[in-house]
Amino acid sequence: MACYTRVNQKKWPSSAQKLDMADILSQDEVDLLLNAVADGEVGPAQASERSIEGPHLTTYDFRRPERVSKEQLKGLQSLFEALSRELGIVLPPFLRTVVRVDLVSIDQLTYDEFILSVARPTALAVVNMAPLEGNAVMEISPSMVFPIIDRLLGGRGRTLSEPRELTEIETRIINRIVMMILDSLRRSWDQLVEFQCSILTLESDPLIVQIVAGSEMVVLVGYEVHIGETVGSMNMCIPLMVLAPVLDQISQQAHYTRKMSPDVAMATRATISHVMTKATVTIDAVLGQAVFPLSEIARLDVGDIVQLDTNPQEPIILTVGGIPRYVAQPGRKGEQSAVQIMGFVRD
Repeated sequence: MACYTRVNQKKWPSSAQKLDMADILSQDEVDLLLNAVADGEVGPAQASERSIEGPHLTTYDFRRPERVSKEQLKGLQSLFEALSRELGIVLPPFLRTVVRVDLVSIDQLTYDEFILSVARPTALAVVNMAPLEGNAVMEISPSMVFPIIDRLLGGRGRTLSEPRELTEIETRIINRIVMMILDSLRRSWDQLVEFQCSILTLESDPLIVQIVAGSEMVVLVGYEVHIGETVGSMNMCIPLMVLAPVLDQISQQAHYTRKMSPDVAMATRATISHVMTKATVTIDAVLGQAVFPLSEIARLDVGDIVQLDTNPQEPIILTVGGIPRYVAQPGRKGEQSAVQIMGFVRD
């Protein structure tokens, strides 16, 4: 008869303890155990899996750091395009010229690669991304910085042939521009996160700006900024670890936007059309117009006759919401003035 000794593996006796008693398996128990192993019901690895209890481990390849997925990139593109539209609205009145901001790229790279690609000198703003944990870097090229400064100081928005570091006054001007950009960022992301961004420092040398380790992955967003006749660039470098808490929400936002079914799109359009048909607009019948110098307008009095630029027999223009839409003939209906539509105003 073969005998086997079974010892509890989960709790080993110390040197001061002795194994008082061993469990002896009978021949029937031995045969039953061997049959179970032969049938595959019990494997040799099961006992070790039960006896070893440790932390949950996840495989990580240091040669391929964690990157942003395609769905997340689509969501980021939508958000940063919204930022470019915001800047296209905010900057023209401030700079008193035509400004167009185009999103040209969203890349993933290491922080060292970003820093080494930045020319010197330039304008680098280190931005706190509260309520997200961590900082980001906004880089504004000299071809954008100096035309802005020139326009705000009364010039025509010319750039410099050779870039230089900013003076104290110029630094304050660019600090204000960066705050305007951050305010636009807050508005464009308000459906996802309520940013409370602030400027920590403004530097000109990229080598002294170190917000994360050089090997950390970052998202680099590139813009092309047209200010009048000049073209500059602006880059936003945001570490992946800063965006990590909201990446899933960004992915879901992009997913639902892209996955809208035709039925849902049709129902949405029908709802919007139904609401719009109930909107009220003003229709004005314009009898004619006249142009006078301000001095003559100041002398107008009760009883004066103002000659219009139209003939009494000619049709008049009907405007809808201030936009010319119809040609009409004035007249009366009952006791009230009325117009009869004769045709449409051709664009």
